[in-house]
Amino acid sequence: MTEERFWLLFSARLSGEATPEELAELEVFLQENPDAHLRTGMIENIWSVNPPLSEDYKEAAFNKHLQRMSNHFSEPVLQYESEASEEPVIEKKPRRIIYRVIGWVSAVAAACVLGWYAYCYFPFASEDVNTAQAQNTVSTKKGSKSKIQLPDGTQVWLNADSKITYNENFQDKLREVQLSGEAFFDVVRDESRPFIIHTNVIDVKVLGTAFNVRSYADEKNTETSLIRGSVEITLRNNPDKKIILKPNDKLIVDNTEAKAETASADIAPDKHRSNRSSLLTLRKVSFKENESGALETLWVKNKLAFDKEPMEDIALKIERWYDVKVIMPDDRIRKTEYSGIFENENLEQLMEALQLTGNFHYRINKKEVTIWP
Repeated sequence: MTEERFWLLFSARLSGEATPEELAELEVFLQENPDAHLRTGMIENIWSVNPPLSEDYKEAAFNKHLQRMSNHFSEPVLQYESEASEEPVIEKKPRRIIYRVIGWVSAVAAACVLGWYAYCYFPFASEDVNTAQAQNTVSTKKGSKSKIQLPDGTQVWLNADSKITYNENFQDKLREVQLSGEAFFDVVRDESRPFIIHTNVIDVKVLGTAFNVRSYADEKNTETSLIRGSVEITLRNNPDKKIILKPNDKLIVDNTEAKAETASADIAPDKHRSNRSSLLTLRKVSFKENESGALETLWVKNKLAFDKEPMEDIALKIERWYDVKVIMPDDRIRKTEYSGIFENENLEQLMEALQLTGNFHYRINKKEVTIWP
């Protein structure tokens, strides 16, 4: 899609004159081009706070500018004529049709101006143009997930309450992103430009592979689960120690230990996380019968999965999945472990299923879930 076509479709959507086919064409383009999606979002926010034009103003604008604007979209938008310039003669038409054209043309002009403004000045202005790089940030709220495509074609699925940041041009020798939360990456292979994910605890370096990274600030562990290819993991506080994962490997990093200056980088044998005090633990990803993928990545398919996890860890997933707050004062319940896979269940159905095996009581009050013995 050309730049001109994009702005025409977007302007038509702003003015409410786009056909269903045009809306579908624009939506496909925005999904495939996250940079354009971010720019249109900024423009729509600006557009939404401006009051609609009065009918008299629209008619005056139409009489003065329709001929010039409708035929010269490729020319600079901000052009002015003197008051003595001759106005074009326009044949009278039904008022309803005229206003439809006025709204569309006005939206084109406004979108072009706002688009140029957003592209050039907002929000990436910097005093040091030689060192500053434009940054794109995509985030999800609790209770929502998203899929984006990076400029190199890499596909990224973002779980709830997650954020990813990357350079706008993505043309440097390294393809670098910053992750907070959980994401599944399907990285386009490029041996000349490694792909690196930075988290608060680890850096993950790949060339082309598929893997899952879970790194929430309020959780005990950071997890990397490799599906195919290979990845190299480095502890941010111990960059000399590098761990290479093979397909179906899962590395669990204790966040508290990793941030300690005296942390050891030895990898402990595979054992259950609740009994683990080691900095690093290597284990295999989990598979269940009748499931086509690893449990660690089922969230991409909108499935909430637990594998012998304590309720205190499950509660964090429930909070993000359903956008609620879980209150659990009893320590015995917090340590009780559960396993299960849930698809399309609402919050009450999930709690009912857990209650059957957990022998606890619960109460749902709006966005608050209370669990007690």
